[in-house]
Amino acid sequence: MHAQLLPVSRPLVRPRFAWIAIALELFTAAGAIPVGSMLIADPTGAGVGFPAGWVEATPFGSYLVPGVYLLLMNGLGMLVLAGLTIARHWTAPWLTGVLGTGLAIWIGVQLLVMPEVSFLQAIFGVIGLVLAAASVAWLRRTDQLRLW
Repeated sequence: MHAQLLPVSRPLVRPRFAWIAIALELFTAAGAIPVGSMLIADPTGAGVGFPAGWVEATPFGSYLVPGVYLLLMNGLGMLVLAGLTIARHWTAPWLTGVLGTGLAIWIGVQLLVMPEVSFLQAIFGVIGLVLAAASVAWLRRTDQLRLW
């Protein structure tokens, strides 16, 4: 008899609050995909109104790498995650935590690097924290995570 490593035999329990996570993931993707694409197309940041000086002093030197991250992780990653959550895929609660924490860290780095703070940073920072908290609650509810 061989042990199955992945719990794929039955659909994952999707608590009601997962629908809030889906809405937040889709909202994040809707903002990140166009902005990430614009930063890749124009790494100076001028196309989205970002001053070049904000990124010149960083290790990146342009908005290309932040644009790629924004498009892939906060954009397409969140979009795929919303689909996985709707489908009740077993990875959904785990990826909710990973991408939510990643979004919160992304905003934290922005706050350290950028001289100006915007209302959007506060919104997306809170979204990241809410997704991370939802992940922990979801993992605990499905007995995938036991803290105590």
